[in-house]
Amino acid sequence: MTFRTIASCVLLALTGCAQDSGAWSAPQPVSDMAAYRAQSERLYRRDQAVLAAEIEASGLEEALEAPHTKRFGFDVKAATRDPAFIASEAGRRLVDIVLSFQTPSGGWSKRTDMGAEPRKPGQAFGTEKNYVPTFDNSATSVQFWVMVNACNAIGEKPYCDSAERALKLILAAQYPNGGWPQTFPLRGDYHDDITFNDDAIANLLRIVAAVAHEEPSLSFISEAARTQAQGSLARALQMLADTQVVMNGRPTIWGAQHDAETLAPTSARAFEPVALATSESADILLFLMSLDNPPPVVVGMIDSATQWFAERQIDGYSYRRVEHEYKELIAEEGADPIWARFYDIEADKPVFGDRNGAVYFDIEKVSKERRAGYGWYTEQPYKVMKRYAKWQKERKEAHRPSG
Repeated sequence: MTFRTIASCVLLALTGCAQDSGAWSAPQPVSDMAAYRAQSERLYRRDQAVLAAEIEASGLEEALEAPHTKRFGFDVKAATRDPAFIASEAGRRLVDIVLSFQTPSGGWSKRTDMGAEPRKPGQAFGTEKNYVPTFDNSATSVQFWVMVNACNAIGEKPYCDSAERALKLILAAQYPNGGWPQTFPLRGDYHDDITFNDDAIANLLRIVAAVAHEEPSLSFISEAARTQAQGSLARALQMLADTQVVMNGRPTIWGAQHDAETLAPTSARAFEPVALATSESADILLFLMSLDNPPPVVVGMIDSATQWFAERQIDGYSYRRVEHEYKELIAEEGADPIWARFYDIEADKPVFGDRNGAVYFDIEKVSKERRAGYGWYTEQPYKVMKRYAKWQKERKEAHRPSG
């Protein structure tokens, strides 16, 4: 019997939830916000109830703390892409640890060390209460690919089932309008916004598209889930079209967050103002350009957003440390182009935030703490510029008449 089965049995025995069987079925995509929020609440209560049952069964007074780390506590590249490693003794131990930290709802936490020891009964699933489970900082996305690697390299059912459970959570977490929140079950505040920040949605789009397009490594995914993924991808592409910010009649790029119902760009943390977000938008475009035979609406998004980037690239400067503990713009001939991280939606120029909520158009006014602790310029759109040239050539060749 697996850890998850044991936990569920303990829960049913101690809480009498068996009579509410609907609350314990796998999460499913829903078509309206009322049902979406109700399912979110059921999943949240399930996660909490399983942990509470473990705490009681273990004779604890409160949950044991989860181990903290900056990322995940393991080599992400090896764990997600190297079949030989994951099939080794060390790899199998790692995947079992990762599996032990999967929440009953199907996701994982961020900043939790999943490379040292398995989660103990009664131990929290993550280090941060409002981020369990989450899609922030690549959480859940990375662990999904770990389980996919294990399913293929080892071939044991628990790993395949774990990946499908994570996929079902991802599909259920998608808003009816096609976006995704930063965390699911929902936790309130800006976490409920449609979140492009830190590539949360870009990572999920790659998963959904891979399932929808029947990537060979995902052949174990059920046909029902694959069909759901195809519908999910279609809704997501429409959401991207609906959230692409229009300024002065021209489509631009996307904000870091958008309101889950109005779709308007929103702010997040105090130093992250309402603004266009270049790094996240670049990753959205890289994803869109990876699609085969994109429909006209997608082609239009790619063309307009890339043009916006081309008009705002900053040449002749690099963004790096020289004399200070924080990075700064340094004149450098021949440097790759860079862009500000954020552009003001009304003024259409670089904008910078601070811990106290102040917003500036001059980075020199930002506190040293935020200048040192945040990346205010990025080279990520340069990848788009280079990929766009190849993408245009590929499209022309694909549509060239034969004979």
